[in-house]
Amino acid sequence: MINRLSLPQGVKDYTPEKAEELRRTEEGLLEEFARWGYRKVITPIFEYLDPLSVGLGDELKSKVMKFVDPSSGDVVALRPDITPQVGRIVATQMKDHTAPLRLCYNGRVVRFEEKSSGKEREIFQAGCELVGRGSAEADAEIIALGIKSLGKSGIKNIVLDIGHTGILRHLLAQTGEHRKDIEDALKKKDQEALSSAIKKSKATKTVKDAISTLPSLFGGMEVLKEAKKIRSISKYVVELENVISVIGDYQSDCDINIDLGEIRGFNYYTGVTFEILSRDIQSPLVRGGRYDELMGKYGHDAPATGFAVDVESLLSAHRRDGENNQIHFVVIPKKPSLRREAIRLAEWLRSSGFKVVLDLNLDKAQRELRIKENRASNFYGVILLETPSKLKLIESRRGACKEFSNLEELLKGGI
Repeated sequence: MINRLSLPQGVKDYTPEKAEELRRTEEGLLEEFARWGYRKVITPIFEYLDPLSVGLGDELKSKVMKFVDPSSGDVVALRPDITPQVGRIVATQMKDHTAPLRLCYNGRVVRFEEKSSGKEREIFQAGCELVGRGSAEADAEIIALGIKSLGKSGIKNIVLDIGHTGILRHLLAQTGEHRKDIEDALKKKDQEALSSAIKKSKATKTVKDAISTLPSLFGGMEVLKEAKKIRSISKYVVELENVISVIGDYQSDCDINIDLGEIRGFNYYTGVTFEILSRDIQSPLVRGGRYDELMGKYGHDAPATGFAVDVESLLSAHRRDGENNQIHFVVIPKKPSLRREAIRLAEWLRSSGFKVVLDLNLDKAQRELRIKENRASNFYGVILLETPSKLKLIESRRGACKEFSNLEELLKGGI
């Protein structure tokens, strides 16, 4: 029997402390995006299924949660990703704007996940899209922005995993009817199945050898030297090399891993792909890459690259200093007749940028309990309004009590 007070698997509530942390994290990301010239767009949480599906890769198409709109009978879907929506906006409303377009967003996406997977169905996402440039400089800008955004959020030990789907696309196009078997083996990293599928393929020996080598092309910059020996993919290796070179110009503080056998997003991305993570946690914090075919699906051909941040994973990776989320003052009037003065005092403090709780109608015992609780907190203190011209600041850290005749005097000498 379902507990009607419980939530479906994969979603959750956020108490004020957690909600504040999420808000600050999202705002910090958007501020950094804005510093790089990215302008925010807002997209709907649901839209018609067909146009949304056009811009999704195969993996996300299987995760769409859809329903029938009772008012129209049309099938609509909750967005599992925001990038296709940005693509639709560019193609239908911004195609006459001067390129490149630098756009950013934040919002929640919803994805179907099997109950046994333990994965979240509702994800807080923030991201950037650079539309209209197909250069190494554009790829490097997006990647550098992702790295810098994590750094500004306090993430340490950043690692960039980078690859190029063009390599695999080029090779698989020559494998004929056994292409799907080779793809599946690469996804599962099943070397035995891969060898069997390659053997059955009618591709040339050069192509077969190149595909067999891909899973081992993982590591540092030495991987690029090895990959260049495979002449049929050298073009893509040089592209990747150029992007990494430009990233270096940004003086991005990260280690770089090169993975030429990665098949994630193979049917969606068209060039450089990447994940950005921290050595301190397991899951990637940022995922992205080049997707030059997306805009064309909405009727406007344009190269594009971008990334999405998993905001909650970012928050889990680095908890901000708890003081950022604390109340600064608690204002308590000693008697009900001081209510108006207490409200004015709280409003004055709020207008000065402080976070203030106003506790009205407390009896003597409740006031004393509030003051005692305050001593165990990170508040600046409790302001006890005894008369219109007599304030007491009871500091939380030291427990000291200071008297002031007005608020200005308190702000100058009390903090």
